[in-house]
Parts: sequence; structure tokens; C-alpha cells
Amino acid sequence: MDHTDIIIIGAGAVGLALVARLSVKYSVVVLEMEESFGRHTSSRNSETVHSGIYYPQNSLKTKLSLRGNELLYRFMKENDIAHNRCGKYIIASSEDEIPEIERLYKNGIANGVPGLRMADGAEIEKAEPQVRAIAGVHVPTAGIMNSYELMKRLETISKDNGALFSYRSEVSRVEQFNKGYAVTTTSGDSITADIVFNCAGLFSDRVAESAGINIDSMNYRLSLCKGEYYKSDNVKKMNLLIYPVPSPDGKSLGIHNRLFTDGSVTFGPNAYYLDENRADYSMNEKFKEEILYSVSTFMKTDVSDLYPYDCGIRPKLQKPGDKFRDFVITNETSCGLKNFINLIGIESPGLTSCLAIAEYASSLIED
Repeated sequence: MDHTDIIIIGAGAVGLALVARLSVKYSVVVLEMEESFGRHTSSRNSETVHSGIYYPQNSLKTKLSLRGNELLYRFMKENDIAHNRCGKYIIASSEDEIPEIERLYKNGIANGVPGLRMADGAEIEKAEPQVRAIAGVHVPTAGIMNSYELMKRLETISKDNGALFSYRSEVSRVEQFNKGYAVTTTSGDSITADIVFNCAGLFSDRVAESAGINIDSMNYRLSLCKGEYYKSDNVKKMNLLIYPVPSPDGKSLGIHNRLFTDGSVTFGPNAYYLDENRADYSMNEKFKEEILYSVSTFMKTDVSDLYPYDCGIRPKLQKPGDKFRDFVITNETSCGLKNFINLIGIESPGLTSCLAIAEYASSLIED
């Protein structure tokens, strides 16, 4: 049986960031079920560089978003990856939303998000004339990126370091072997490693379960939450990100404008849990009216021509009705699985935080 120092399961943004970091020092093999990197959550999202304003103080989401924002901008600049530090306004469209804007501002200040300030409607509408707002908070460290270029660069760095990528390799089980692990794919191939990182995204709970972890008692079972984006041909370009106040249930950050680095614009995502808990990327116009209503509350431009554009699915530890759930990033030594390192529930701000997550998760390796 072939052996390597580290196996990383999953080649999304987080898995790729880990490979690029660890392959400098270790031999690394990546097992990815799809035919190339980033085919699920990492490439089906708003491609926003988040700031850390939304999340509870001292949570991993806050700490890693703040650190990730800094690392990501530096990496993208150094590697000529398309991005735009355009900034964001989180806006109130009605008087009853202003207390939530004020709460977000205070939360962001407490979290240490740099440069935050309150803004009136006149400032917001001058910065983005297509938008209607009465107040908001300006977030200068928010921006957009090209996630494909980011992931491609991380893959190239990893390969240059000697990492091996095995695409179309779906993991079926993880078993303890000597002082490490034997990882077997659905095709029957096996490889051993001293250390395993589970970065399988939408399927990370299943990988954890295949290693013998009781995902229900550990509260690791994921719920899949789908979000859809719509496009209006009447909106050709916008200057910066416009976000509404987040949904009260914490399920999403609300339907906002999604800016691409090529200048195009879509709107979304909505958020709803999938009953069958499987990745379904089909689209129809079932939720068009909901999205049209939400977008019309802050857009002056006529967006009645909205039509489905694309969608994504988030791996949420937060189940319907639950309160905030943080990332799970842990070495499962307490479960008798030393150096089997789980990364579960890596949803937003996971893309922003990918380099910081790699930095943090790497520090969990035990001698």
C-alpha cells in the first residue's frame, strides 16, 4: 500500500489552501471525488471577501474571517488574481431596520473590523445611484474575487511543491492503520498516511462517519441549504456591494447584489433547506417573486425582468430553527483518532477565510 505523510480529502478552496501550505514541508496526496477542484461550494457562491462584521465575538468565523481577509488580499495581490476591494454598505431600507444596522456596527467594532462607520442614505445613494437606502454601515474591507483564479493558483503552487492530486477519487472509508490511517476510495484503491484532513465540504460529515465518528452524538450532521441567484438585463454594472440586514434566523446574509470581477451583476442568494439533503443544482422560477420583492426594496432600477442565473449549496451545521453554529475545525484525538482533523460546516465566510483556516488547521497537527 502506498504511503504519504498527509492525505487531504477534498479540493475546495480550504483543501487547496491546506495543500499549498503543508506541501512545503510534507508529502501530500489530495483525494477529490469530482473531476477537478472546487466543483461545489467553493465555486458556487457570491465570491465576496468578507470582513468579520456579522459573527459573534471570539468565534472561529470571526477570528478566521479577520485573519483571512488580510491574508487573502495579500495573496491575491502577490499572485495577480482578479479582485476588487470595492467595499460594501449594509443598508436599512426602512426605519425599523435601523436598530439592526446599529447592532451590526457595534458588533463589527467589538470584533475589530477596521474602518467601519455609519452612513446616511444620501451618502449611500451617491456612492451607488441605483440603490434606495435610508441608512447603513460602510465596510471598506469587503470586496470581490475570482474564486477560480484563486483555486487554480493554489493548485499550481501545491503541484510545484510536489503534492499529488487524485481526482475522481471518492473516499468510502477511513480506517486506523499502524499509527496512522488507511483511506480507501469507492474504486477500491487505498493509501496510508500519518495525518488526514477532512475537507470534504458538503460531504464532510459522511467522511467523518466513515472514520467511525458518531456524527449525531458529536452534532456533526450537516443540513444542506440552497441559495439561488437571479439576473436582470437592466442592471449592467454596480459600483460596490449592497447587502440588506441579514435574515433574523441567521440562515443567510440576505439577498444582495453579487458583483463579478468582469463587471457583471446578479442578485441573491435566497436560502432554503433541501429536504432530501443531497446536492441538487437544478433551477426553476419557484422563488422568483420572493427574490424580486427583496431586490426591489433597495433597487431603484426596474428589475422585473429577473431570470434564474445559477445556484449554490452550503454545508450548514445550523439546522432549521437552530441558533448560530461555528466552524468545526478539530483534531479528533479525544475520539481516539489522533491527527484525523475534521473541518465540518465550512460555509461562509469559508472562502474568505481559506488561507487562515489552513494556517489554523495546520497548527492542530500533533507530534
